[in-house]
Amino acid sequence: MLQQKQKQSKKLFGCASLTRYTTLRMPRFFFQTFVTLAVVGFFICAPYGVHAEVSCDVGGENETPTLLEARLAKCQEEIKHQSTLVDQKSKQATSLKRDLAILKSKIDKSKLEIKARELNIKKLDGGIVEKQKEISTLAQKIARMQAATAKLLREAHELEGASFYQVLLSDTDLSAFFADLDSFEAINGAMKTLFGEIKVAKAETQEHKVQLETKKGKEAALKAVQLVEKKKTEVLQTEKDRVLKVTKGEEAAYKRVLAEKQKVAAEIRNRLIRLTGGGQLKFGDALALARIPEGKTGVRAAFLLAILTQETGVNGVIGGNLGRCFYNTPRSTPSGTIMSSSQTPAFLSIMKQISRDPNTTPVSCPIAKDGTYGGAMGPAQFMPTTWLSYMERVTAMLGGGAASPFDNLSAFTASAIYLSDGLGDCAAVYASQYDKERCAAAKYYAGGNWRKHMGGYGKSVATRAISFQKDIDILDAQ
Repeated sequence: MLQQKQKQSKKLFGCASLTRYTTLRMPRFFFQTFVTLAVVGFFICAPYGVHAEVSCDVGGENETPTLLEARLAKCQEEIKHQSTLVDQKSKQATSLKRDLAILKSKIDKSKLEIKARELNIKKLDGGIVEKQKEISTLAQKIARMQAATAKLLREAHELEGASFYQVLLSDTDLSAFFADLDSFEAINGAMKTLFGEIKVAKAETQEHKVQLETKKGKEAALKAVQLVEKKKTEVLQTEKDRVLKVTKGEEAAYKRVLAEKQKVAAEIRNRLIRLTGGGQLKFGDALALARIPEGKTGVRAAFLLAILTQETGVNGVIGGNLGRCFYNTPRSTPSGTIMSSSQTPAFLSIMKQISRDPNTTPVSCPIAKDGTYGGAMGPAQFMPTTWLSYMERVTAMLGGGAASPFDNLSAFTASAIYLSDGLGDCAAVYASQYDKERCAAAKYYAGGNWRKHMGGYGKSVATRAISFQKDIDILDAQ
């Protein structure tokens, strides 16, 4: 009897269904006690149910995809709330209190965005582990099938080695011989089936490997974006601390600080950089463009702008070497034009896809120190064959029509993707951000011959990126 009561008590305090006990006949006192226990049990068990309230944090290990999605949704909800707060505060009259509140909301929002990316990385980690398991399982399956095939081949070889005349001259029963022939046919059939299954398994393995590499690429990009976002958060926090320290909470002092900040920021935003065809972009507008691929690839805007300025620049101005030649401009070269015969088909293909006239579309002229030919396109100075290899990725990232090397956003995005690939390779060789960017810049400039350009072109770009980052930090702190 005592054991039975203990069992019943265990069930009542556990997370098992309690509703079935309501049908029991019991005195009013015991019924009220049961209801109390049921309510307590609900609140004890609720956190583990699907309707439990979740928080915007990374959580523990081995969380289900459903729970990760719930946490991610909570983060997005809180990010939206902080954005609303910033918008509301921005409409109020300028004051120290208001601007500190805006900075705080921006910091909180940035921290939430970092958590959201951590959750996405965690989801990808789980997907990567699953893909690795699937690939391992398929590899084991292929190994078993290959072992079975090898065994069948040996058996088939043994059967095939016995000729009809050898059987006639031996004591072997003819009926046994023909039975062996049936076995031979069966073995051949089994091998044919196994070969087909191995082919299917290998194709499936390859597909999983492609999916795995895609997931790893996305994870690497998210981690790179994470570093950029953490830097922005640090800039905001530093600015908030600086304002409090300089003004000591005095409104008049803050007005002076604010006026100086706005003056410097305006100078930076309005700094002009020339683009292809004589067009111009303000630094603030160029930064806005660079921020789009920065948020997708993790290549920081300062580094991207340093590449674009350096790559096509004369005296640090984007566009200094663009638009002076056409692909068929006569030249004393083996192809007879400024563009090599290996690049021309790719160029004509690109022109067809973006509906431009190749005869009137400007490309760069040859630069003696860099080689015989010219033909680089747009502000990012992509050669046609290189652009074709990145065109699909750029189009997918921007979600529009065929990407054009002469469109600023497309060009910025293609450069960011190219640099992202280079940074991934350089990370295996160098540890510091400066050295990784020197390396990636050299790869951008010289491809496989990059080591020779680490100290020249690579160093120049990495140094320029430091200068740009200081300007961007000032703008981000507004």
